[in-house]
Amino acid sequence: MRFLLILVFLSLPWLVLAQEQSALYKIEWNGLKQASYVFGTINFLPQFGYFLPVEVKTVLEKSEVYVNKLSMKPKVQRKFSEALKLPEGGSIDSYLNVEDQEKLKEIIETYGGRNQAYKNFYSKLQPVILVTTTTALTLQNNITYPERELEDIAKHNKLKFVSLSNVDEEVEAFKVFPISEQVEALSFAVNNFSGHIKDYKKMVRSYNKEQDLEEVKKITFRAFKNNQAFEDAYYNKRTADWLPQIEKVMKSRPSFIALGVAHLVGEKGLISLLKAAGYEVSTVILDFVPAKTSN
Repeated sequence: MRFLLILVFLSLPWLVLAQEQSALYKIEWNGLKQASYVFGTINFLPQFGYFLPVEVKTVLEKSEVYVNKLSMKPKVQRKFSEALKLPEGGSIDSYLNVEDQEKLKEIIETYGGRNQAYKNFYSKLQPVILVTTTTALTLQNNITYPERELEDIAKHNKLKFVSLSNVDEEVEAFKVFPISEQVEALSFAVNNFSGHIKDYKKMVRSYNKEQDLEEVKKITFRAFKNNQAFEDAYYNKRTADWLPQIEKVMKSRPSFIALGVAHLVGEKGLISLLKAAGYEVSTVILDFVPAKTSN
């Protein structure tokens, strides 16, 4: 899953187009003393065959500041986990019809959620969270969280940590996605679960092989039924709000900025915003194949 796509090069223009696609961007000029880097991430990936590109490790280790969306500190993550639950101890059963409830329970039980896991935990989550949680469950033990690896490298190299968001802001942004519309997205996912998982696998291929972030974003929003209000509030507005802070950090020290792919691409994504602000932005070609070692 993490091996480079072997392609037949049909023409030089096609090759140039392919090379412009990457998950890592170099940011220069416009007052920067040293280059900074922006890396697009996905929350979770299949662990088997996954290797963080050596190019990413190299620039991260040479940076002085690690910037992410939300702190990975246990206290913050616990608070965030609580915020992902339905208000006032509610249950997803109150929102789904009986048929959809049974399909959701079957998915959770199939992938290891037995022994009252549905009643005690999963049924308490907001519908939009269940859309992604059920996907993660299908990976079972074959799952990795790339941002944790990035954070470990940053800690090992004693980088300064800067988080752009907080739990309260995350919660407020989620409120723009009405529960009724979240339920529609969840119902669609459980009733088309094989297609939903097929989409996820396609997203993984688009990320690791083609490094086509636009396709990754497209598939991401398809899972949310392309809710424009949610995209604007949760991604576009916040990305624009973060830009001054990102600029300030980059101008103070060489920085490594790790954000979800959906924050990076598109007309309102961070890459476009940085270009519009006068920075020189270039792609860094990545190799998701593990580095070769000599015997």
